[in-house]
Amino acid sequence: MCGIIGYVGGNPAVPRLINGLKKLEYRGYDSAGISFFTEVGVVTVKAEGRIANTEALLREKYPDAQSVCGLGHTRWATTGKPSDANAHPHRVGRVTLVHNGIIENYKTLKKECEAAGRVFRSQTDTEVIAALADIVYERRGDPVATLREVAARLEGSFAVTALFDDRENTVYGFRKDSPLIVAETGDGNYFASDYIAVKHLTDVYRFPAEGTVVEVTADGVRYYDREGEAAPPAPIRVTDVNRDDGKGAFPHFMLKEIFDVPDAIRNTCRDRVCEGRPAFDDETLQRLAAAGRIFIVACGTALNAGKLGKVYIEKFARIPVSCELASEFRYFPPLCGANDSFIFISQSGETADTVASMRMIKSQGLYTVALVNTPNSTIAREADGVLYTRAGTETAVASTKAYSAQSALLFLLALGLGMQKKTLTAETAAAFTKNLTKGVPAAIEKILADTEKIKAFSEKYCTAPSCFFLGRGPDFFLAEESSLKLKEISYIHCEAYAAGEIKHGTIALIEKDVPVIAIISGDKIRAKTISNAAEVKARDAKVLTVTDRLVPGEDETADDICVADCPCEELFHICAATFFQLFAYYTAVGRGRDVDKPRNLAKSVTVE
Repeated sequence: MCGIIGYVGGNPAVPRLINGLKKLEYRGYDSAGISFFTEVGVVTVKAEGRIANTEALLREKYPDAQSVCGLGHTRWATTGKPSDANAHPHRVGRVTLVHNGIIENYKTLKKECEAAGRVFRSQTDTEVIAALADIVYERRGDPVATLREVAARLEGSFAVTALFDDRENTVYGFRKDSPLIVAETGDGNYFASDYIAVKHLTDVYRFPAEGTVVEVTADGVRYYDREGEAAPPAPIRVTDVNRDDGKGAFPHFMLKEIFDVPDAIRNTCRDRVCEGRPAFDDETLQRLAAAGRIFIVACGTALNAGKLGKVYIEKFARIPVSCELASEFRYFPPLCGANDSFIFISQSGETADTVASMRMIKSQGLYTVALVNTPNSTIAREADGVLYTRAGTETAVASTKAYSAQSALLFLLALGLGMQKKTLTAETAAAFTKNLTKGVPAAIEKILADTEKIKAFSEKYCTAPSCFFLGRGPDFFLAEESSLKLKEISYIHCEAYAAGEIKHGTIALIEKDVPVIAIISGDKIRAKTISNAAEVKARDAKVLTVTDRLVPGEDETADDICVADCPCEELFHICAATFFQLFAYYTAVGRGRDVDKPRNLAKSVTVE
C-alpha cells in the first residue's frame, strides 16, 4: 500500500514528483502530498483525495517552484483516517519524511516523543517516525547515524524517505520488509516504492538491503550499512515486457486489461511450451513432482486462481494440494511434512501476508516456488524457484488479466507435473496444451466480441442491493472470484456459495427478484446444480445461468442463459472468467463507480 517517490537532480523536482505519484497512485489514493527544498527551507503541500487536489494547491501556493529536490507520497490509510492532517509527508522539527508500512510499536514511541516535548498533529504512525528522528538528530547531528538508530527502534514493516532541513538537496531512505528502490538516471536520481515510477527513464535499478541507509544527491548515491559506507547492491536490469502503454482508446484501464487477457495467456505460455508440450525448469518440476503434498498460499484473487490450480494439479498429476489463505497461514499453519512443497502466488510479488508466510516456510528449510507477475519482486527474489506470468503491467485495482494468466500458468504447470509423474501421457498433455494456448485465447476473444450482451445482463441482474453466485467444485471457485470482482468495484453486497449448501441457511435470504448467478459446467454435477438453480427460481429469484453448453431442461430453471464457449470442459473456468470480469465492469460503470480505483482498496497490499 502507499506510494513513495523521491528525486534529486538538475531538473525541476515538483513535476517529476507529481508524475511519479500518478504512476504510483494504484498503491493508494485517499490523499497525497510532496515536500521540497526552497529558498526558505523545506515546504510541504498535501491534501486529502486524489493527486489533483495536491496539484491545485501547488498551483496556488508555489506556481513557479524551481526546487531540484523533494519527496512525495500517495496514501492508503492505515493508522488514521484519510484527511489533510494525516496525509504524508509529515514534518517534526528539522525532519520531513514519508513512510509505507505499519509501525507496530508506534504508541510506545509516541509517548516517549511526547515526553521529550514533541507535539503531534496527526493520528499516524508515520509522524512518530519523524518525531523520533528529530529527537535522535538533535543528539547525533548526522542523518545516516540518526536513521540507522531510528530503524533499529521501529517494529513492523517500513520504507521511509526523509529530508533534513540542513542537508539541502539530499534525500535519505531505508527499508524493512516494504519495497524501496533506487534508480540513477540521466534525468536525476530517484527513490521509489515501485519500479513502475521510473521505468520510462531507465531499465536498471538497485534494491537496498534491509538495515542499509541510502543517501541520494545529484552527484550520486551512497549506501551505508552498520559498518559504514558500503558497496552499492548489484544492479537489477528489467528485461521483462511489463511495460505500461496506457489505456489507449479504452475509457478505463480495467476494460483495456480485460481485452488484454488473450495476449496475456499467450505470452505466459509462450516460453513454456516446447514441441507442443509443457516445458519447465527441471529442478522446479522435479521438486514439485516429488512433493508429498503441495501447499498453494495466496490472498484474494491470487488464492482463487490457486484453487483452480488445486483442481488442475490433483486431476493431472495426482498430487494432493491444499490452498491456504496467507493472512491465516502465518499464524495458524497447517501440519506439513519435510517432503511438502509450497507455491506462493502474488500479482505484485510484494503482498505482505504472502511474503511473511513464505519466509516462515523457508526458515523451516522447505521448498518454495513463487508464481508472480513482477520480476525481481520480493517473493520472486527470495523463493527457491520462480514462475513468472507474462500478463504485463496491470494498473486497475481489480485484477483481471493477471488472474487469467495465473490460472493458465497453473494449468500448464499441472500438465508438466502430470508428464513428470507419468500420470498423463505426452499425447494427452499436448492436446490440452493446444487447447490452452490456441483454444482459450480464441474462446475469450469470442466473449470480448459480445460485450453488448454482457452489458445488458449486468443492467438486468445488478439492480438489487445483494447478489448471489452458486457453483459446485471448480464452478464454485470461479463463483468466489466472480463475486469478489463484482463486490470490489460495484460495491454490491454479493456472496458465493457452494450450490449444495444453500439449503443449509442461505436460502433464507432468497426472495423475489434477488439476482442469482449459477455457474454450471461438465456433466458430473450438472444435474445437481440445475436442481439448486430450480430451488432459488421457485422462490422468485432472478436466475442467470452461465454454462459451457446447453442441455435440455436447463432453460426452465433460468431467466437467461449465457453459453461461454471453451475448447474443453477443463478450461471452461479460465474462459468464463472473462465473462464475469466484463459483467462486474459494466455493473460498476452503470452504477457510476470509479472502476480503476474503488474505494478503500489499493493494488499492492504491502501491509498485513
